[in-house]
Amino acid sequence: MPSRPALSVCVPVHQGARYLERTLRSVLDQDADLEVVVRDNGSTDGSSEIVRGLDDPRIRLVRVEETVPMAENWARTVQLARADLVKILCADDLVAPGALRAQIDALAADPSLALVVGRTDMIDADGRTLFPNRHVPRSLLGTRPAAEVLRAVVRHGGNPIGPSAAVTFRRAHYDAVGGVDGRLLFTMDLDLWVRLLRHGGLHGSAGTAASFRIHPGSASAAATRAEFAVQRAFTRQLIREAEPVIRRRDRVIGVAGCYAALVRRYGLFVLGNLRRRVPARARQHA
Repeated sequence: MPSRPALSVCVPVHQGARYLERTLRSVLDQDADLEVVVRDNGSTDGSSEIVRGLDDPRIRLVRVEETVPMAENWARTVQLARADLVKILCADDLVAPGALRAQIDALAADPSLALVVGRTDMIDADGRTLFPNRHVPRSLLGTRPAAEVLRAVVRHGGNPIGPSAAVTFRRAHYDAVGGVDGRLLFTMDLDLWVRLLRHGGLHGSAGTAASFRIHPGSASAAATRAEFAVQRAFTRQLIREAEPVIRRRDRVIGVAGCYAALVRRYGLFVLGNLRRRVPARARQHA
């Protein structure tokens, strides 16, 4: 690809063969000026063969034998990107039709923006929608200055912006803030969004931008409690760092918000597991 594309969709993958083709096709089927950068992090399940089988010149595959931690794989994949705009897409998630072109256009039209984001559908292992239109509450719709977004994050108590599949950002800003921070596994994406806001505002769309896949057994009570503790520590640190723009009212609402976020998160996976079991039982009795 001799010319530089408008957008680099970065797909870090490790043992992602089951969903990888669907993920990549959700990108390649879009009308957008893009490249797809896939970094195979030592997979042994044929992930690289799936990528090669698509035989699309917009794909650049880099396979390595040494498996590195997830955050490092994210960072190394973004390092390979050539475009000014970047999206990190996990190997089991999907991008909604038309979302890439819309996000490219939004960032091109407003240089003051650091992030463009849309809502997320939660899907199951078979791609069925479990919970539509997650993330991007009303307080984040439209163009919002960074201070307003930070207050919304504190009030929410979780991640109101959404997963990486739904977000597009500028490579220059990513480099300026030092990229992803592997010390914050549970809040790695939100931490990146917050740091990118040092360079501009956010535009939130009510339309669906991505689908986030929920795997069977991916949430346990212990994991949820661990995530809650990390999230609380992250929010406290954010309040300290953004103290001039965080009001006392935001902090008070955020205390309740963090517990509400925990309940939403836990309920999301519990209900998702129940919905998966109902069709399975129906097939058994058919």
